[in-house]
Amino acid sequence: MPNAITNIQISNQAIVLGNGLSRLDLNLSVIKNHHGGLLGAKTLQSYGCNALYRDFAPDFLIAVGNNGIIDEIAASDYTADNIVYTNSIHTLEHPGKFYLIPHDPYADAGTTAAYIPAFDGHKNIYLLGFDGQDTPGHNYNVYAGTPGYEDIKVEGRTYTWRQNFRQLAQVYNDVMFSFVFKESTRVLPVEFRDLLNVEIINYNKFVIAVDL
Repeated sequence: MPNAITNIQISNQAIVLGNGLSRLDLNLSVIKNHHGGLLGAKTLQSYGCNALYRDFAPDFLIAVGNNGIIDEIAASDYTADNIVYTNSIHTLEHPGKFYLIPHDPYADAGTTAAYIPAFDGHKNIYLLGFDGQDTPGHNYNVYAGTPGYEDIKVEGRTYTWRQNFRQLAQVYNDVMFSFVFKESTRVLPVEFRDLLNVEIINYNKFVIAVDL
């Protein structure tokens, strides 16, 4: 099936909102109200994952997985006025509710949410709220313990995400993927350190880059 969305964007810049706790360090209203400087030359298109829709409506929401979140979104009125991408199996289960992810790859929500802006032609993709897991027995998800998500004491699994994202960055090697964190002490996971198009930047560099 052809992609049903024609995305006309002028800045080649996008932000992907993950659901890691570090996302809470930024007030998402600044993303919603972002004008991108002179003539919108640095305007950010926003992409988000799963339950983000409960708190914020990105330009494009990506919903994947079998944790009940697809049914939750379909049962809400969110899809009436917003674009939500999902896999073919869920588009068939909920006719008229969702848009098919281009080429229908099978991957986690975070990687898929980073894949679609690359597919759309963005060359600078900023990733906020992609924390990973560095503390045993703690779930670094904003929605931990809510419907569709494991308890806060259940450590998240990120090995698959790291492998999927590495493959994505290798395929789209002309795209710069920048993980954004408030602090400057973060380091890239070892799986990404040999990739020249993956980096970590702090808020100051991000704000300057997108004219926030």
